[in-house]
Amino acid sequence: MNRSRLYLPLFLSILLFSVVYFEGQGTLYLPGSRTSEVLLFVAFVSLIFFAVRAFDLVVFDMFVSRRRKVRAPVLLREIVSIVLYAVLLASAISNIFGYSITALLATGTVVAAVLGLALQETLGNLFAGIALSLEDSFEVGDVIRTGETLGVVESVRWRGTHLRTFNNNILIVPNSVLARERLEVFPRKNLNARILQIGVDYNVPPATVIGVLAQAASNVDGVSRDLPCFARVGGFAESAVTYEIKYFTHDYSQRDRIDADVRKAVWYALRRNAISIPYPMRMFQRYTPPETKHHPDTSKMLERLQDVDILSPLPPEAHEAIAAAARVRVYSKGETILRHGAAGDSMFIVHEGMVSVRVGGEEVARLGEGEFFGEMALLTGEARVADIVAVTDVVAVEITKAALQPVLQDVPDLATAISSKVMERRGTLDSLRDGAHEEEEKSILSRIRSYFGL
Repeated sequence: MNRSRLYLPLFLSILLFSVVYFEGQGTLYLPGSRTSEVLLFVAFVSLIFFAVRAFDLVVFDMFVSRRRKVRAPVLLREIVSIVLYAVLLASAISNIFGYSITALLATGTVVAAVLGLALQETLGNLFAGIALSLEDSFEVGDVIRTGETLGVVESVRWRGTHLRTFNNNILIVPNSVLARERLEVFPRKNLNARILQIGVDYNVPPATVIGVLAQAASNVDGVSRDLPCFARVGGFAESAVTYEIKYFTHDYSQRDRIDADVRKAVWYALRRNAISIPYPMRMFQRYTPPETKHHPDTSKMLERLQDVDILSPLPPEAHEAIAAAARVRVYSKGETILRHGAAGDSMFIVHEGMVSVRVGGEEVARLGEGEFFGEMALLTGEARVADIVAVTDVVAVEITKAALQPVLQDVPDLATAISSKVMERRGTLDSLRDGAHEEEEKSILSRIRSYFGL
């Protein structure tokens, strides 16, 4: 205890008693003087502070700590001091000012109730601290964990418990929180266990590794010899076998230092025994897309092109060029492939499945494998004249203007042959479409030449 806290109240008390004595001209107590009463009360208050602190020093520091070799809890000392202060101050008020203690207690009931409500949380911390002390839940020097807080107990006061975290910070946890939440205690007098995980190469037998790890950890300062530490296989990771080292220590507050020393000792032990700590390993496999069984290759598309009558005038090399530039399209059952009135510049050949040709919402034809549609958009760029809907799942080959244009640019006379084939097909389709628009005045040939810039 700081000596100034003990002797200062004593000197102040002597000074005030002297002032009262000289004011009363040798009489210690003057009943008719209010100033003397106040000075006398202050003098007694100073004396009470000295007496309580002296009692705390003699009883707890000299008798309990030195004779019984036990350090008295701070919370107990504070409670005893509060009780002594309350009793002695009440006695001084009663004797000096002539107030009855019973009357003071009666008139202070309402005030006590108000103060009790106002100090509800403070009183909760006080009683929680008393309960923790009576249960002997932990002692100074123990490590406790509450929630996410972990630290060493430095003192237990009437309001809260002082913890020193492993970052060397002081954290004050209210006693009511400790009494309410889950509390994990690592006593200094107890053998507290720690488990560390180490990854080791798969090629080293576990029996060899376990012996090396256990021997290395057992020689670290702070690891208890009362219970032997041991190692075991903890699991199989991606790149290594995971081993667990379990050791015991009395001083859990040193766990970070002991963990680091154990890992260091293990590194050297593995190096001495030519056992490697493996690097992470990954196995890479090149992605191979699944085989598209229903997609035609170039040879299949070439066969389809040769079966299209409007393209029959083209030479074999032209068919090969168009087949190389063609694109495969897949449509689900019920999906609309072409819509009436939409712009387009390509035609489609049905490779698998069946489509429905609809004019004005009514089906006028069905086209199957090898048949085609949309040729007028490819050759002249005119808008689609019908709705094409997939009756089944459909695989179609699309031929665009960009694929056909180089062929017609090289051999412009092919446009005449193609226009003749288109005229034959148009005559057949016109017979299927009731109320269709009449053929434009320009011939098919002139429209093809104009569209392709021939």
